[in-house]
Amino acid sequence: MKKIVPDPPPLESTLNTLECRLAHAVELLRCATATVYESADALQGPPRHLAMAGMHLITQAHLVLDQMLDQWPVLQQGIKGEETLPA
Repeated sequence: MKKIVPDPPPLESTLNTLECRLAHAVELLRCATATVYESADALQGPPRHLAMAGMHLITQAHLVLDQMLDQWPVLQQGIKGEETLPA
């Protein structure tokens, strides 16, 4: 009988893909920060405050992702350690 469902990708491959996606998200947020900052530069009053508030939110998300990437080796070791625990 043939197997219909393929085997899942190895854990190592999945972790590397997740790390790449996190790094890509950081780069996207850097671009968004530059875009919002340049847009806010041309504004005045409440519209500028609103754009700068958006920049603040983007910066906060960027910091969270940076912290996750800084802790990546620790997270990766924790997940690998769980894999070897007896059931």
